[in-house]
Amino acid sequence: MHLNTDPQEPQRRPCLRDLATLTATLLPPALVMFAPMSELERRCREIDATHPQYREETPLVIAYEHRRRGQLSGELRLVSQPEQVA
Repeated sequence: MHLNTDPQEPQRRPCLRDLATLTATLLPPALVMFAPMSELERRCREIDATHPQYREETPLVIAYEHRRRGQLSGELRLVSQPEQVA
């Protein structure tokens, strides 16, 4: 019996080139905009499992889509104002 004692790879930073490839091939904008969020999140988990090179970029797509849908739904957001110096 062999135990895998290799250390886990540290989390990499997202790459703009990989994000562009991901949104051009596996997650085109039409699919992202019209799919329900649960389906989009499931698709991103599937992409993470089958294409691990996009593991850092799929959370960006989900976060952007959450923000976009929130803005279009008319949600109010709290924006903190910097303190003014007298």
